Amino acid sequence: MTNEFFGYTLGGMNEEEVKLLRQMLRRIQGQVGGIEKMLDEGRGHEDILTQLSASMSSLKTVARNILASEATRCSESSKATERYDTLLKRFF
Repeated sequence: MTNEFFGYTLGGMNEEEVKLLRQMLRRIQGQVGGIEKMLDEGRGHEDILTQLSASMSSLKTVARNILASEATRCSESSKATERYDTLLKRFF
């Protein structure tokens, strides 16, 4: 398995960390599928918004894990620090 994630190489993450991220993303995919089903079933807005909030929270957790991994690499070189700054600007 490669440490490539959406075209971005996660050199600072080990295989277990990447595996965890993939599991989290699969769970998010399931949540989004559930939201689509809720829409098709005509479920209430509150229920749908609750599930949307949970999905967004999960995505933020994935992003924080990636940022944390990159943060540990920042001290390795100035180029890594620049890349981390770029990621922070995109995320926030």
